[in-house]
Amino acid sequence: MNIQEAKEEIIRSVRAYTAKDRFGCYRIPTVRQRPIFLIGPPGIGKTAIMEQAAEECQVGLVAYTITHHTRQSAVGLPQLVKRQFEGREYTMTEYTMSEIVGSVYEYQERTGHREGILFIDEINCVSETLAPTMLQFLQYKTFGSHKVPEGWIIVAAGNPPECNRSVRELDMAALDRVRTLDVEADFTVWRDYAQSREIHPTILSYLQLHPEHFYKVTLTRDKQEFVTARGWEDLSVVLYEYERQKMSVGRSFVEEFLRIPKIAADFAAYYEICRHCLGQYQMKALADGELSRQEEIQLIQKLQNAGGDVRCMFVRHLLSFASEQMKGYGICLKISKREQQIQEQYISYCKSFPKGTLEDFLEKRNHALSVKRENALLKPWEEMVEKALDEKLPGLLLGNTEPIPHSDLEQKKEKLGYFLHRMTDFLLEAFGEDLELSDWLSGLRNHGDYRACGFTRPEFDDLLKHKNEEERLRKQMIKMEELYETDDRI
Repeated sequence: MNIQEAKEEIIRSVRAYTAKDRFGCYRIPTVRQRPIFLIGPPGIGKTAIMEQAAEECQVGLVAYTITHHTRQSAVGLPQLVKRQFEGREYTMTEYTMSEIVGSVYEYQERTGHREGILFIDEINCVSETLAPTMLQFLQYKTFGSHKVPEGWIIVAAGNPPECNRSVRELDMAALDRVRTLDVEADFTVWRDYAQSREIHPTILSYLQLHPEHFYKVTLTRDKQEFVTARGWEDLSVVLYEYERQKMSVGRSFVEEFLRIPKIAADFAAYYEICRHCLGQYQMKALADGELSRQEEIQLIQKLQNAGGDVRCMFVRHLLSFASEQMKGYGICLKISKREQQIQEQYISYCKSFPKGTLEDFLEKRNHALSVKRENALLKPWEEMVEKALDEKLPGLLLGNTEPIPHSDLEQKKEKLGYFLHRMTDFLLEAFGEDLELSDWLSGLRNHGDYRACGFTRPEFDDLLKHKNEEERLRKQMIKMEELYETDDRI
């Protein structure tokens, strides 16, 4: 299965395992709540989907990489205690609470989450001394003599042997106690995620042309070469900053993230071509509406005569311009809604605490935010919204500052809608109802602020349905070819 299917299965499992009857008891007893074991190559997003699943299910998340732990930190330290049996006193050994179990209880205290996911990564890379402990953990949800709190679902992850030389394959006793999900790298799934995370458009256009370069791993005694989803995402983040500071990007820089020299060299060359094309195809001028009608016609003719790689690059960079504008409107809308929420909270606070001051209210707000920050409960956009409101709040709550006017929001929305319609019509005129248009529309729909923008082109719904169906059939054909190849080898 792909990483998206794995995430959906985890969400279903969390909802099933945390379901309660009318007496408040869990419908599936703890002993039957089999831990989920994700096995897949490194860097495909196993940790990322844990965060997404916890957020969607509105439960907590505590994550550990077990290879960073010794037996003492996982199980606890021994200590001598006195016990009496049948009138005689004995000295016995007990263990302090496991650091991992203790962190779950601490997380509950800090955040108020009584249910959640305990994610243990690289579980099949533990040392021999920890192997029996892992078996006990998978079966009984305990580390040493201390139990994981009720309501916490265990998800473990590991790499296949061909991706990690330290892997110790789980034996039958362990495998009989888990639900195993085999996860494979899938570019089409990652592409949708990448569009929502604003991965660099040059990376997306390159991988659209070379999906076979999305994920590759070759680990032998002689060499370790690999390209992973994590590598592409990290490259994207640093690439944006290099461009902002106008620093050069060459092959050696790319190889720091893409550890297969041939792919790194290929992408570095493609990146240089894209940088050249940005000016040649007047993308910024088009997006800003600075081209005359005659200049637009000339650009359309130029694009129609261009190769598929240039067309793909053009659409991806145009999506980047659109994403920036959609994100800007989305942030303004979120700030406006948050302003209203905080004003309502302040009114309620004043009614409940007549002697309370604005300073007291703001102090409580800052404390709540600090708890969320410490436990990584704030999304990036939420952090951005809260910071934007910090300086404005005192004046807003005292009536000295106006909230964002509704008319300003409507004006921004109208301007954004005009831009999206204009670019859609431009691509339709340039390429017709072809791949470029469907890529553009799919990219818009995958953006996190798409629904808020109010942009729709229902006349192209059938086009997108056909594209999705073609994608599904293509995947089926690839799987069938792999099965035939396996049969031939047998």
